[in-house]
Order: sequence, then C-alpha cells, then structure tokens
Amino acid sequence: MKIAIDIRSLTAPHKTGVGIVTESLVRTMAAQAPNDTFYLFATGTEDTVMNLPAFREHNIVLSPVTIPNKIASMLWALPFGPTMERFLPEKPDVWLFPNAHLLKTKLPYAVIFHDAALRTVPNFFTLKDHLRARVTNEEQVFKEAKRVIAVSEHSKLDATEYYTIPSDRITVASLGVDHDVYCPREQSSDRSYRAAYDLNRPYLLALATREPRKNIDSVVTAYTIFRQQGGQAIPLVLAGAKGWKTRHIDAALAASPYRDDIREVAYVPEKHKAAVIRGAKALLFPSFYEGFGLPVLEAMACGTPVITSISSSLPDVAGNAALYVDPLNITDIVQALHQLLNEPHGPKLQSVLRARGIERAQQFSWEKTGAIVLETLREITKRS
Repeated sequence: MKIAIDIRSLTAPHKTGVGIVTESLVRTMAAQAPNDTFYLFATGTEDTVMNLPAFREHNIVLSPVTIPNKIASMLWALPFGPTMERFLPEKPDVWLFPNAHLLKTKLPYAVIFHDAALRTVPNFFTLKDHLRARVTNEEQVFKEAKRVIAVSEHSKLDATEYYTIPSDRITVASLGVDHDVYCPREQSSDRSYRAAYDLNRPYLLALATREPRKNIDSVVTAYTIFRQQGGQAIPLVLAGAKGWKTRHIDAALAASPYRDDIREVAYVPEKHKAAVIRGAKALLFPSFYEGFGLPVLEAMACGTPVITSISSSLPDVAGNAALYVDPLNITDIVQALHQLLNEPHGPKLQSVLRARGIERAQQFSWEKTGAIVLETLREITKRS
C-alpha cells in the first residue's frame, strides 16, 4: 500500500499536540508496515521546511514542496487547480490527514478528528481561529472523508453531535505515549535538563499553551488561595507557549501575593518535557475541554500524580488514576491541592495515584494507535 500523509503540522518551529501525534504515527506505522511506502507531504518556505524532523526509515519518502502555505492554499482553492498528489513522486492509494487542513485530492482519505473545541467553547478562540476554520471548510473535510478517526470516545460523540458525522463512519483510535521516554524511572539526563529551568527542587506543574480553554488563570487563583490557607510553600511552574486571550491569566498573576513563587517557563521542547514532568509533585490540568489530553497521559506514564477535570474526554484517559475537579469551581482545585499536599494522608494519596497512573498509562501506546489507523487505511483502499 502507498500511503500519503500530510505532515504540514511538523513545519512549525515548536511541536504542538497535532505535531506529536503526526510524528508518532508516522514512525510507528512505518515500523509496523515495512512493505508499505509512506509519502510525507508538506508545504512551506525554505526556512519552515527546515523544521521537519529527519525520517531515516527505509519506507518513508519525504516530499516537501517549497512554496509558501498561502500560495499552496490558493492552489487548493482553485476549481481546476492541481491536487496534492500531483506533487508526490508516485500516486498513492490513500491519504491520511492528521487534522482538517485545507486540502485538494481525488483520492480516498481518512482524517483525524481531535476535538470540537471551536463549537463547544467558541468564545475561547479568536476571530482568526474561526475564520481559519471557515477557509479550511473543516466540516466538509470531515464529511467527504471515507473514514473519520476520533482520538477518544468522547471525541467521537462530539463529531456526531457538532459535525453530524454518522457514528458508523467514525473509528476510535486513542492516542498513545512513548513508554521509553515517559516512564517513572529517573534518567541520567533529567537533572541537567531540569537545571535549564532551575527546577531541581519540588514544584507543581501546569503544562499547557496559555489559552482560555486550558484554565490556567484558575490554577493561579487556586494556588494563591491554597497558600493563603496555609498550604505548603511549593513553587508553581507554568510551562507552555503563549497563546491568545491571556489577560485573565495576566490578571491572576498580578493579583497573587505569591507571584515570586510562580515561575513562568516558555515552551518546553519534547527533549526536556519528560524530565520536567517527572520532577513535578503533581500536574495540574483542569482544562475546560479536551478531545484527549496528552499531558495527562504523559504525566501518568511518568508516575506524576494528576489533578484534572471531570469533563470532556479526561476521565476516558485518566480512569481511576487522577484527582478530579470541576474546572468551573476553583474551590475544587484548592481542595485537591490540600488533599495531595497538606492533609495527613497526602503522601499515601500521592503514592496511590502514582501507582494507578503508571498502570493506567500501560493501556495506551502508539503501537495500538498505529495498528488501528493502518487497518482503517487498508479498509478504505479495499472499498475504493
């Protein structure tokens, strides 16, 4: 089988969740299907194409097209413009799109459905985000796909409810984690990686892009109240790239009398991320909405206790291995911090969550995800 995969998400200078999923799937499927050929397609300037990772697998053919994305988008939008497969060295049998980009193809394809955040929490996004979704015509991309691959059961429900995709056209393939990287055992490089951020001491970690959906302002406010109530004087680390609509986070930081104990760390590269997660006393991830929630899975795999939301897909991922909170209730987050750090049973609770998290994370792997996606692509080619 000849499989074309859109890897445009990997031209970004910093790898996002979609980028992590894309690269992990490409490498996993190439290993699982050594007799298949994978054509990796990307567009961009010479500078952005340079951001693509090196793929040395024998059955991977990297096919970047060095034209700016805006020009490429204009080509795909033309009624009689070239299809994307025209730019590949061979005509593939099927396409895999890791998210709903603007596309043009005459071949059958599958597309990964991550979440319905633009529909469920539209006010958390900018006008530019909504315009991009319209230009991409993402709803049509999903409807014309031979198969939609949802990243969780909750994501599948949202695909049917908000995009009216029939459930029998949706395959669920839960995301995975690299257990060699995200593991409980301390690595020889961990201390040096954490030293780059001055984090070789206990800390709480909130790991997410700074955008309203991630609820970082509530984390800051809850931490402030926790400290005011006599909570343990442990620093809070906010790690992640700056996103959009951050004024509520900025206001919460400015209002906190414990501002000096709140560390802001920019984007943490993949190379350092597991070390930063492993070093944390707990991960705080009270997001309002997630299609999956990779940081929760990564933290569990590292044996780091997790405080997360009892909403969207997060219980699907964490099972019985997390402390759950109502993301709308700051008191819930404060109480969870007290349970974990201040109350007499705190050390025992940390130990229980650590053990449960490690066990729970074993249910997820990129090998499982890749096998489901490969089988889905094979079914598409048989039917087309």
